[in-house]
Amino acid sequence: MKLLAKNPEMFLKATVIFSTFIRLALNALLVLICIALLVGIYKAGIDLYQSLGKPLETLLQKMLLDTVFIVALVEIAITVLGYLKDGRVHVRYIVDTILIIMLNEIVTLWFTHPKLQDMIGISIIVLTLALIRVSVTRFAPKDMD
Repeated sequence: MKLLAKNPEMFLKATVIFSTFIRLALNALLVLICIALLVGIYKAGIDLYQSLGKPLETLLQKMLLDTVFIVALVEIAITVLGYLKDGRVHVRYIVDTILIIMLNEIVTLWFTHPKLQDMIGISIIVLTLALIRVSVTRFAPKDMD
């Protein structure tokens, strides 16, 4: 059974309008991500400057968290750029972004001395994401280009 639109011209116009709106929204999001990257880099510099007189542990802690935040923003930008280029999002980009965000959570937990059950839960999540990342890379279909 084949589905046919009652008014194909109107359906085509609606599709073009919707895809144009999505591309405009993603371009605006990309500009916002670039601004957030600049703010993150500025904040990292300010944190570094303010932490110069403090213990090395505090300095490294702030810099590590700021760096992981910046890397997460870069991963999100890569995902948006991939969608704008290919018209679809690669699962690998999404898994990479989630792994970076989980890394931020792990680093944050390191500095708060978590309970064992919290660390076991996060370790299971990260291990699962790593296995998904490996399987997505290994079993991904080859590009048609």
